[in-house]
Amino acid sequence: MVEAVSDQARIAAMRSMLFHMGLAAKAGINASDFNCVALLDKEGPMPPQQLAERIGLGRGGAITVMVDRLEMAGYVRRRRHADDRGRVFVELVRGGPYNRLQKIIADVSLAFTELAESYSDAELAVIQDFASRANDVVLGQTLRLGGA
Repeated sequence: MVEAVSDQARIAAMRSMLFHMGLAAKAGINASDFNCVALLDKEGPMPPQQLAERIGLGRGGAITVMVDRLEMAGYVRRRRHADDRGRVFVELVRGGPYNRLQKIIADVSLAFTELAESYSDAELAVIQDFASRANDVVLGQTLRLGGA
């Protein structure tokens, strides 16, 4: 069973990557841009350098180019810190393109909800525990490789 679960985890990772690439293409952005939008959606505004580190962009101008691109597309905006005008945060713009992206994602959310409802609360607790711990393992290994 351990090998079967490991195999399914690898398949899930590959399919998830392909799914996110497809979503990004449908939204008119690239996969890295999509990851940026998703991170801001889950964690809120953050400084550009922190955002770059969290999505695995190296130092340099790559984050500036990405934020410029997402700002032009209507997904994000730069906001100056209220107390320190020298500090800039990147925040998600909820509305417009983001709302269209959410409509695309709604179908998969519904399918996952229906799948989850086919399990008991006790089974879901085990699944949630495993998924959370597996995500921690993946993050740890990513950090070990020098990413995120």
